[in-house]
Formats: sequence, C-alpha cells, structure tokens
Amino acid sequence: MLPLLSATRFTKVMGSGRTQPCLMGCENEAGDEVEVVVKLRKHPQILPGGCVAESMASFLALDLGLAVRQPYRVHISKDFAQTVPDTGLRAILEKSEGLNFGCAKWGPGYTIWPRDQSLPKSMKRTAMEIFAFDGLIQNPDRRAANPNCVFLGDEFMIYDHETAFSHFITLFARPPWEPGGVDFLKDHIFRVVLRGEHLELDRFQGALEALDESRFRAYVDAVPVEWNGEAITGERIAEYLLNCIPHFNRIKLQLQTVL
Repeated sequence: MLPLLSATRFTKVMGSGRTQPCLMGCENEAGDEVEVVVKLRKHPQILPGGCVAESMASFLALDLGLAVRQPYRVHISKDFAQTVPDTGLRAILEKSEGLNFGCAKWGPGYTIWPRDQSLPKSMKRTAMEIFAFDGLIQNPDRRAANPNCVFLGDEFMIYDHETAFSHFITLFARPPWEPGGVDFLKDHIFRVVLRGEHLELDRFQGALEALDESRFRAYVDAVPVEWNGEAITGERIAEYLLNCIPHFNRIKLQLQTVL
C-alpha cells in the first residue's frame, strides 16, 4: 500500500506552501526512477501525525474510488540530504532522515481548480463525493485559497491531506454525524456550486460500507509507526472510520444542511 522509494535527486520546493513539499527523483526497488512530491516529517510546519493522516486519507480515497496519486514511503539518507544547496532546507532534510510521506507527481495537463469555476454536469457527482469525503475525514483544507484539487478534462484529482482528521486536535470538535460536525465545509471549494443540490452519494456510500475492520487494520499496518503523533494515530483514525460506517446516513443529513 505504501511502496518504498529511496530519494536520489532533489529538484525543487513545490510552490510556496508552509510545509515546503519537495519534488524529488526517487528509485524504487527495481531501480526505476519515480518523480515524487515529498512531505518532510520533521518540517516544523508539519502537523504532528500529518504523515499518517496523509497516508490513511490516501488509502481511503483509493478504496472509495476517488482519484489520488500513488502514495509512497520515501527514504531520505544523510548523504542525500547533504546534496541540497539551501542550508535551511538541508537541515530539515537531515532531521527527516529515514521514512517520509510522498506521492507521485501528477502528469502534464492538470490545472488547479479555479475560484468561481462553473461545474459541468459530468463532474457534479464526483464533486459531491469529494465534498462528502472531506466531511468524512474532517479535512478543512480544500478551500478557494488552497483548493488542493486539480482537473484534466472532466476528471478531478485531489491531494494534500495533512490536515485530515483535524477533529482529534480541535477543541470542542463534534463528529460529522452530529449537528455542526461538518460546518467547516462552508469554506469548501465545491460548496457554492453545489448549493441547493441533493447529494448523490449512493455509489460512495456503497464503497464505504464495503470496508471493514480488517481493511482499516491493513491501513494501520502499512504506515510506519514513527509517523504517528500523540493525538493523530493510525489506530485512532481506523477506529473513527469504522465508526463512520453505521453513522453515514446521519453524516449525509449533516452534509446536506451545509448546502
């Protein structure tokens, strides 16, 4: 679920994000190169448990039929870290020696979802499912200012789930099946274009209900234990996701109230 890569070539920092995700060339166990965007687990702006949140959200998205890039474990060695010219970033890489979260770079042609973009009918159901997915994983960070969503033709792809499961570290957080539990979605990129719509989530719900405790255990087992934070851990996320399944009809009601 999280294939192992070794970082061999530093390319650049991607954009101006606070966590400085880095584009790197990496080798898989067969010696082939893969271009990967890597989150450094010891970056001072990475939330504690952010790498486990990224991983578990990616696994769930794939199981629910939502497009995300292949996630990886990326090994960073001290020798590799010392090849990075920027002294500040090099120090973070040295602290992050060992396993870090990465995902495959998306290919050419993708465009970041723009503010106020109209939503074609062919993309509406997927937008509803992404909206529901973010409510389910308690992800407040798919907003107009930071969409974390690209598209190519009529296909979406989502990324950057470091702030998922944020309710574990939020004071007075409510689960998504209780009133107010998805109020953070009022800033979601798809809220305006979905206003007044009836959410079509039968396919999404069926995929969720096909998951069980053993599948969530596989998520936990795939993630390096050193990625766990104090509050955000694989075990807690798995327990929470299992609890969401019998509550999903109530979650749908709360999602609908935001629209």
